[in-house]
This record gives sequence, C-alpha cells and structure tokens, in this order.
Amino acid sequence: MKKVFLWLVMVVVVLALLLGGAGAAMYLMTDTGKLPDEHPTFGQTTLEPVGYEWVVPVLGDVLTRTFEEPTTLTVQKLGDLGDTIPALVLPDWVQRTSVLLTGPSGNTVVQGDADALASYVYTQNGQYELTLTLYRDEQVPGKPCGWYRYQANYTVNLQPKAVLSSERVGQGGVAALLITGILDGSEPQVETDLGDVWFRPVTGGYLGYIPVTYNAEGGDHTLTVTCGSLTQELTLTVTQTTVSTVDTEEDPEIPGAAQEYRNAIWPLYTRGSSEKLWQGLFAAPVTAGIKAEYGSRLRTNGSITGHATGINYAAPAGQTVTAPQNGTVEYAGTLALTGGTVVIDHGCGVKSYLFGMDAVQVQKGQSVTKGDALGTTSDVHTLIWELRIGSKSVNPDGAVTGKNGLSYQEGL
Repeated sequence: MKKVFLWLVMVVVVLALLLGGAGAAMYLMTDTGKLPDEHPTFGQTTLEPVGYEWVVPVLGDVLTRTFEEPTTLTVQKLGDLGDTIPALVLPDWVQRTSVLLTGPSGNTVVQGDADALASYVYTQNGQYELTLTLYRDEQVPGKPCGWYRYQANYTVNLQPKAVLSSERVGQGGVAALLITGILDGSEPQVETDLGDVWFRPVTGGYLGYIPVTYNAEGGDHTLTVTCGSLTQELTLTVTQTTVSTVDTEEDPEIPGAAQEYRNAIWPLYTRGSSEKLWQGLFAAPVTAGIKAEYGSRLRTNGSITGHATGINYAAPAGQTVTAPQNGTVEYAGTLALTGGTVVIDHGCGVKSYLFGMDAVQVQKGQSVTKGDALGTTSDVHTLIWELRIGSKSVNPDGAVTGKNGLSYQEGL
C-alpha cells in the first residue's frame, strides 16, 4: 500500500514538473507578436504608439504575461495638413477610446472619445496636439487586453471654399452644396434663380441642397455663395429631361377647394426643421405602378393643362401608404382638392407631400420612420407623392435611387 502511495506521489510530481515546464516554455514563447499590430490612421498617416500595456493569455485564465512600455514624451509630427480636416480611422480591435486635443493657444478643445473628435468643428488655424488612447477591455479567449497610446501634432490651414456635388444636374434633380473652412461661425447665403437653399451644419462647415425643378431653364446657372470672408461664384449646368404626355381626366370644380389647399399647404414651404432627419435612400409610398412620372405633361380633353409635380401612382383603393423616409408629420387631414393629405418634414427644407388618400392614420406632430403606415389609397383620388425643397418640387425617384444630391456624403 505504501509503495502504491509513493508511486502516485511520484506520478503527480512528474506531471507537475511536465506541466510547469510546458507552462514555462509557453510563457517564454509568448512575445509582443501577440499584441494587436493594426494602428489607427489620422489624416491618412498611420500613428505610432508611444506607450502601451497589454496582458496576454498564455494558458487560458490561469497564466498570463504582461507587456508594457511606459509612455514617452515623443510626439509624432504629421506636418501641415493644409485645408483638409483630418479623419481618425480606428482598427477593428478597438473597443474604447480616449481623446485629448489641444488647440493653437494651448487650450483643450476636445476631451472625450473618437466620436467627439469626429464632430469637432475647427474654429482656428494653427497647430494642434492630439493624445489618443485605444483600449481593448473585454476578455476574448486567446486575445490580449490592454491599451496603446499615441501622441501627434499637426497644423491646419483651413480656407473657406464651396463645392457642388455635381456641376451638371438634370431637371428634377438636386445638387448638394458643401461649404468648408468656415472658422468664424458665419452662416452661408446663396443667390440663385433655382430656389431657396436650406443649410445644415456639418463637420467643418455647412451642407445645403439646391432644387432643380422640372421647368428650370436648361443651361448654366450662376450661384453666388457668401459666408463670412468667403465670396465665391459657382456654375451649375441644368440639362433638359425628356418627358412624356399623359392623358388625365378633368377634375370637378369644387368651390373654395383651391383656397383651402393654399391656406393649408403653402405656408409649409417656408418653415420646418433645419436638422437632417432622413437616413439613407427614400422609398416609394406604395408598390403600385406609375400613372404619370415626375414632370410629365398632363393632357385633358386634348389640351396640356400642366405638369406632374410629383409621381402619380396607379394604385387600387385600400392599399397601405407608407412614409418614404423618417420625419415629423407637419400636416395630416382631408382637403377637398386632394383628399387625405399628409406632409412629412424630413429636415433641411425637404418635405414629402402625399395626396389622394382615403383614411389618414397619423397626426400632426407625430414622428414617423421610413415604412410607417400613413393611411390607405382611395378610389376617388389618385395617390401623388411630391418631394419638395422649400417650394420647389424635385423628382422623388432620384431620392429613391440615390441619384441626386440628397445622398451626398450620406455615409459621413
């Protein structure tokens, strides 16, 4: 019995020595090659770490090895970035960030995370110093936890300028106008015969949308942009669009209907949210076919009576009508001229006007998201979707396909 016990003890000792030796070997074989080797870029330059601390698993949670390098005073010099606004791009391994940015006067202008840095609007030219710490905190099997620190300085020399999303736009389209390099907080103004331009603040400047309606004159149009010290002329060329002729039935005369419509709808052209509420592409409000495309000539009893300022749908009665995009309901009710009517403010002067419904299921002031039910189609009125910027109608199809300026810089 004693011999068996001694034999068992010897086995345990041998196994312990083997496991200890294996653990020691694995410990020694674990090196800095296990650390994340992808580093962030800032202004298209890869940042170099000036300090780190990482805990690397060697044998599950039982044995780990720590690697650390005390933070030095080294500052990576990125040079003069000119009039570009540097963007921070993070590696996939990052789970948490810490950012400190000091301005030319030595004052702290950003203290927070990477999102705070991305939304910072530069108000002064000169040299900036960035301290960035990237963390991976969560325990992932076989993956190290820890942080890298980076320090860099750079100079910005922002100059105000305006650029168009496209210099040529077809009738019914939308051109986006981006103004950057505005350091004094001035708000932009645009003189153009195409229509009012609504602007919203974006990182480093402003973004506005220029409507090019179906009857905009073909050829070159001059845009005079002023904002603080900026005065710049741009040329937008409008190309003519071929439209078809669609026969329509004559609408019955309803006393007072036109005035009721003007009182309810026209005031909406000049008011609304300056904040952009839509995200991504728009969607058609119904799945039905199209009776008249945007801009089509409408012919009644052999005579041209006007043009389609929206898309007219060949929708049977009872179909659900949905919100083309996110927004706030600015009008919901029934008008003698257009039946069930819903107006959705998408922000930045962009609104959807949906006419010709039967029952309306939303109320004024209600927030809606893309695809929410608004009402149902009618057997009395044609369902019409107008998309307007201010008072000017544009082709809704461009918002659905992404082939207009409403999608410009959408992902930024």
